[in-house]
Amino acid sequence: MTNEWQDIPEDDGITLGPEEALAREIARSKALKVERLRLKDQVEKLTAQNRALVEENEALKRKHRDSSENREPSDDRTPHSASLRRENSCLPGRWAFILLVFNLAAIGILLLFLLQKSGS
Repeated sequence: MTNEWQDIPEDDGITLGPEEALAREIARSKALKVERLRLKDQVEKLTAQNRALVEENEALKRKHRDSSENREPSDDRTPHSASLRRENSCLPGRWAFILLVFNLAAIGILLLFLLQKSGS
């Protein structure tokens, strides 16, 4: 069994004795354990951060949902606001109709003036 330890070549090409090879393996094992603990700690921190973000997201969704639910019923309670909403939605159509009538009247008047000038 001691022959097994004596014939182990290392990365740099030097063959170490059993004590040196064991010491190097112990150092690698410790480094791996430290790295694993560091990664485990990082995973726990990220999991906690993720959980906090999910809770914050849910709270914001609830707040948005509650504010939109509270806004709509309050508008329906007042009949005046409902009639204003109907008027505001029809307002652009009314303005377009008024502008169309005004433009047609202006064209008609201009045509009358043009016909009067050409007739005289």
